[in-house]
Amino acid sequence: MNQENKKLRKDIKNMINIKTPQEKLRIAEKVFNNTGEGIVVTDVEGIIQLVNPAFTTITGYGVEEVIGKNPRILRSERHDKSFYEEMWKSLIEKGQWKGHIWNRRKNGETYLEWMNISAVKDENGENIQYVSVFHDLTENVLKEEHIKYQAYHDALTQLPNRELAKDRLNLALAHANKNNEMFSVICLDLDRFKRINDTLGHAAGDMLLQAVARRLRKCMDEGDTVARLGGDEFIIIIEEIKNMKNVIKAVRKIFHAFEEPFLLKDDEIYVTASMGISIYPDDGETTENLMKNAEVAMYRVKEKGKNNYQLYRKEMNEKAYDQLAMENDLYKALENNEFVLYYQPQVKTTTGEIIGAEALIRWNHPKLGLVSPAKFIPLAEETGFIVPLGEWVLRKACEQNKLWQKKGLKNIQVSVNLSTLQFKQKDLIEKIIKIIQETGIRPEDLELEITETNAMLNPNFTIKTLKILNDMGIQIAIDDFGTGYSSLAYFKSFPIHKIKIDQSFIRDINKDESTKAIVLAIIGIADSLGVKSIAEGVETKEQLVCLKKYGCDEIQGYFFSRPVNALEFEKMLI
Repeated sequence: MNQENKKLRKDIKNMINIKTPQEKLRIAEKVFNNTGEGIVVTDVEGIIQLVNPAFTTITGYGVEEVIGKNPRILRSERHDKSFYEEMWKSLIEKGQWKGHIWNRRKNGETYLEWMNISAVKDENGENIQYVSVFHDLTENVLKEEHIKYQAYHDALTQLPNRELAKDRLNLALAHANKNNEMFSVICLDLDRFKRINDTLGHAAGDMLLQAVARRLRKCMDEGDTVARLGGDEFIIIIEEIKNMKNVIKAVRKIFHAFEEPFLLKDDEIYVTASMGISIYPDDGETTENLMKNAEVAMYRVKEKGKNNYQLYRKEMNEKAYDQLAMENDLYKALENNEFVLYYQPQVKTTTGEIIGAEALIRWNHPKLGLVSPAKFIPLAEETGFIVPLGEWVLRKACEQNKLWQKKGLKNIQVSVNLSTLQFKQKDLIEKIIKIIQETGIRPEDLELEITETNAMLNPNFTIKTLKILNDMGIQIAIDDFGTGYSSLAYFKSFPIHKIKIDQSFIRDINKDESTKAIVLAIIGIADSLGVKSIAEGVETKEQLVCLKKYGCDEIQGYFFSRPVNALEFEKMLI
C-alpha cells in the first residue's frame, strides 16, 4: 500500500505542475485507470457515477453493475446505523471522512478496507460530488490473523496453547460466576511418554502427540476446550456442567478413546493417560487454583499407578506442599551430609556365607528422622537430583568396601544401583573409572545393578556400555528381572554376571504354581546364560527351602538380615 500511495502522490504532483489542461487530463486519466486503489465517484445523493478498474478488481462488480446504484450494495452488515450516520455527518460538516470499513464483495466475501472520502465543491462551496479512494487490507488482515493464531496455538498439534487456555479459563470463570454455574478443568498427562520418545525417537513422539490431540478433539463437544500445555500435558475445559456425572461421562469417553492402539508408521503403540479433575467453584475460585489443583490430582493418579482419574481433594495440597518442602530439603541434604548408606547381605543359598552386600541409601533428615528411599528416590528421579545422588552412593560404597579390606576383613562385592538417568549419562564410564581410581577399590569388587526395564530402553546402547564395564572387570547384575519386557534375542548379548529375581515372585513362591514356574524359568535362563541367579526379598524359611531346591545361587532378604549400617555389617564379616 505504501508504494502505491507514493506513486499516486507522485503522479498527482506531476499533474499539478503541468500547466496544459490537456496534459493534466491525460495524467489524471492515467492515475484513475492504473492505480491499485479503488476509486468511486458519486453524486451528492451518493449515487455511483464512475468507478475505476481497481474497484472492479477489489469488489468483483463490473462497471455496468454499479453505475446508478448506491454504494450500500457493498455493505457487509458489520456496522450499525450510527456508523453510517457519523460518516455522512462528517462529510456534510467537514467535507471528508476516513477510516476502516468492512464491505462485501460480489461473491459474498467480507473484507476490510481503508477508505478516504472527500467532497468535491462547486464555485459556491456547495458539495456536488464525493470521491472515495479505498485500499483492500485483506492480505494484511490475514497476515495479522496468522500471526495471532501462531501466538495462541500449539505449532505441533494446532490445539490452543497455554496462553489461549488461560484466556478460555478466564471466560469460563466469568460466565460461570455470572450465571451461578459449574465448570470442570481436566489435566491429562500421557503415561510413560518419555519411554516412547527414548525408544522410538522424538519424531514418533511428535506423531503420537498429534494423534492424541485428534482423539481428544473428537471426544469433546463443540463448546469444550482442548489445549496442549506443553510436553505430553493437555488441559480440557468443560463448561456448564450440571453435576459430576457429566464430568465422569466425559472422562470415561476419553479412556475409551485410548483403548485403541495408536499407529505410528509401522508401530502400533498402546498408550494410557492419567487425569486430574477440579470443579469450579468448590476446588478453586481462580484460574490458577483450578489448574494447579487439577494438576495435583493428576499427580496423585501417577503415584497410585497411572491409567486412571482422580477428583481433587483439599488434603492433596497438603501432600503437595510436603513434597515441595522435601524437594527443597533434598538439595541441601547432600552438602549437609545427611545421607547414609545401609548394607543388606547377599549370601550363598546353600551355605549362608556372605559373598556381597547391596548398598541402600537412607536419608537422616534433621526433623523427620530416618526417611525411607521409597519417599525421596521418586522425587530425586523426577527432579534429576538422582544423578549426583547416585554418584555419591557409588563413591561412598567403594570407599566403605576399601575400608573393610584395609581392616583385613573378607573380600566381598558391594552392589550399587544405577538409576535410568544415571545410566544414560554420557560421562558415566569416566565417572566410574575416576571413583575406582580415587578409592583404590578393585573393579571386580564392585557390582553395578541396572533394572531390566532400563536395560531394554536402548538395547544397543546397553550392550556397548555393559561391554566396556565388563572389560574393566566390573560385575553386572540385572535387577527386577521378570517385571519388564525383555527380548531374549537382545538379552543374551548383554555381558552380565547375575540375574536378580524380583521379590514379587519370591513372595508367592509357595502359594502360586504359576509364580513358582516363573521363578524356575528365570533360574533356568540364568543357568543357560552361564550367570548366577539371586532372589531378593526372601523372608521365610519355606521360601529359602524352595529356592535351594530350584538351584538358585544366592539370596538376599529379611530372613538373613535387614539392611544395616556399616558398623553392624562389619561385625557380620568378622
